[in-house]
Amino acid sequence: MGKKSSVAAGGGGADQTTSTPTPTPTSPENLKTLIHEHSLFFDQLVELIPARFFVPNYSDDKPWFPGLSKSEKNKFKAQTRENIIKSRRDRLDPSRPSSTLDMLKKSLAEEIESSGKEDDDDDNDDDDEEEEEEENEVEEEAEKAQNKATLTGDRPVTYEELRERLHRRIAELSAGRNTRPESRLKQERKKEMKNKKKLKGETKKNQEKNKDKDKDAASGSNSGKRKREDGSDDLKNKKKNKVVEPTDITFGQVRIDGKENKKRKKKLSKEKELERAKRLEEVKKDPEKGQKISWKAAVSKAAGEKVHDDPKLLKQSIKREKKKQQKNAEKWKERERTVAKAKAEKQSKRSENIKERIHQKRMRKIEKREKKLMRPGFEGRKQGYIND
Repeated sequence: MGKKSSVAAGGGGADQTTSTPTPTPTSPENLKTLIHEHSLFFDQLVELIPARFFVPNYSDDKPWFPGLSKSEKNKFKAQTRENIIKSRRDRLDPSRPSSTLDMLKKSLAEEIESSGKEDDDDDNDDDDEEEEEEENEVEEEAEKAQNKATLTGDRPVTYEELRERLHRRIAELSAGRNTRPESRLKQERKKEMKNKKKLKGETKKNQEKNKDKDKDAASGSNSGKRKREDGSDDLKNKKKNKVVEPTDITFGQVRIDGKENKKRKKKLSKEKELERAKRLEEVKKDPEKGQKISWKAAVSKAAGEKVHDDPKLLKQSIKREKKKQQKNAEKWKERERTVAKAKAEKQSKRSENIKERIHQKRMRKIEKREKKLMRPGFEGRKQGYIND
């Protein structure tokens, strides 16, 4: 800009004006300005990013690790809440660093301080080697005490300790397995079953071989003897496999096979049962016969059968059934009446609808005929000859 103004003032006399020497791009002044501009640009970029994303947070305030009791967890939770409230207040404090750049500078300064302290600690480590040996012995004793405390339950147990205990317990159980007599018996039974299966397989193979030999052989006597021997072996095996069923036990009305008997007695009507009960009452007058009848009834009741031997109760049940039949008959008659009424109503409605449709059809035809007799745009409705 300065050059152009000087040229304009001079009226095109560029040779008369003395131009100042421009600094080269590699000169130290130019480099400083460039670096300063770049640093400002990057600082502005950093300030655009929020501090919680840019600055790492190495806070160890995470009380959610396992092995703590409920009371300790609650304490840590309360502490975190207080820290959150404090951080919110610190945001409004003008003396504290608010921008991301300030926070970054602060974190870098803290890192430098911590690294300086670590260097000092490394120098002091050589002097403290002798003290550490003594401390190790004390720590071993403390670890033993801690292990005792975990066993007694003074300290809360961590997940790792519980896992170790579980693995230890599994190892103990696996070592002490198959020591009980029950497990030994099971193993012996399994071995017996395997041996039986092997024997059965061998016998089957032998039988198949014998059958092939019988087919090839010409003599029928030898084959007959072998068949008899095989048949006797099968009979022996069947006898062994037979299960003795108890004959003294009575199961009453319980169905074991899930199948009903094909022959079923027909159920007597209540009138016939009443006649039978009356006859039994007459027979019961004889004490010996009455005792037999009562015993029979008791046995059948115990077996779960229903015994209808009381004439009074039978009469009452017959009366009840008759009343029920009468009620049902009345209900049926009412239903038939309602059905007939509904049918008649539907029929009358249908006939009315049919009549209405016929009337509408007739009216439509009349309207069409009248439209045909009219000449549009002239005389309208025709009422005689046109020339009259």
